[in-house]
Amino acid sequence: MLQAKTKDGTLVTLSMLTKGEISKLRKKGVLFYCPVCHQKVLMKAGVKMIPHFAHQSLTACPSGEGGEGIYHETGKLLLYEWLKQQGISVNLEVYLPEIRQRPDLLLSVLDKKIAVEFQCAAVSMEEVVNRTSGYQSAGIIPIWIVGGNRLQRTSTTHFKLNQQILPFIHQFSSNTNPALFFFSSETRHFILIQDIYLTGKTLAMGKFFIRRLEQLSFKDLFKEHAFVPGEFFRLWEKEKYRFRLKQSRRLYGRELAWHQWLYSKGVHREVLPALIHLPVPHQFKMKASPWNWQSRIIFDVIDPMAAGRLFSPKMVHHLLSSHLYPSNSFPLIHAGINPISEYLKLLSNLNVIQRVHDGKFMKTNPVYKPETIEQAINEDKRLLYLLAENKMFKHDKLSK
Repeated sequence: MLQAKTKDGTLVTLSMLTKGEISKLRKKGVLFYCPVCHQKVLMKAGVKMIPHFAHQSLTACPSGEGGEGIYHETGKLLLYEWLKQQGISVNLEVYLPEIRQRPDLLLSVLDKKIAVEFQCAAVSMEEVVNRTSGYQSAGIIPIWIVGGNRLQRTSTTHFKLNQQILPFIHQFSSNTNPALFFFSSETRHFILIQDIYLTGKTLAMGKFFIRRLEQLSFKDLFKEHAFVPGEFFRLWEKEKYRFRLKQSRRLYGRELAWHQWLYSKGVHREVLPALIHLPVPHQFKMKASPWNWQSRIIFDVIDPMAAGRLFSPKMVHHLLSSHLYPSNSFPLIHAGINPISEYLKLLSNLNVIQRVHDGKFMKTNPVYKPETIEQAINEDKRLLYLLAENKMFKHDKLSK
């Protein structure tokens, strides 16, 4: 912990003292106590570590303090000082007894309380959900900033988005882009990723906004950064091309089951209809890859249907219910937008289906099935060009 209190209740942040001041405290034998459990704590001020306090022995302190490490403590302190310099009311490691939680930072902005968690170690989705729900139950807005040590960037636009990062996706309203916040306490760089699209099971692309901490303000974290439509569709065209031509590696789980299902349909991945593997903003809510669940809608629902026939979105949702994460898996997302609905909207914009009365859809045109890879690639280009030119996409508020 960075803070402890003296016998008279004065809070002391050890890392903000000089070596001389720390030495004087030691010589005087000043005692320090945990602000939460009130047990004695020790000063730790070595050469390598940031000066901090630690419990004398293993304890059942409800704060859950447990040797977070220099990376975490450095980042927490840097963020604290950064916020204070902007005149924001911020406190370190405030224990909230009503929910038995201690956020790294607690801010007061206008009439709102904001808890900032700087998460550098792996943590389960369940723990993120529980801790987030705790803050929300107390009327506190949680913001999770992930340690830059956990960001696996594969290119200027791509990064790994696995189950350990998924629950940290924020979306403050249906009008804002999903976003991830990263901070490197080593380089002092803040990394904001918006316009996030899963391109496969764990690989995603997004719009990166990177600045040194001193180059941005707290408000800058909530500004919109998105791909220009032309840039986005060029990237997605490459994704489709790679998908059609990539060699199948060792398959297991959902991908193995999908390949077996595709084989039963007599269809090869290389010549799938261009309508399959289209980008939807909330793909991250699906357990399956985009080509997996979208192909099931095309081949199990739309393709076998005669033009003019109706189907309900409820039936499609039921078909794919096992492919969706539970709705409570994303506690930082306040928009109830569904990737299946987004995909049906895309198909409607492409005039494959049409929304009619009672919220149902009617099939309006047949599904084009290419016979060669060349035909498939050309159809991909035509379809993506159509989406870009006619603004049939999220960048034009498709998801509304």
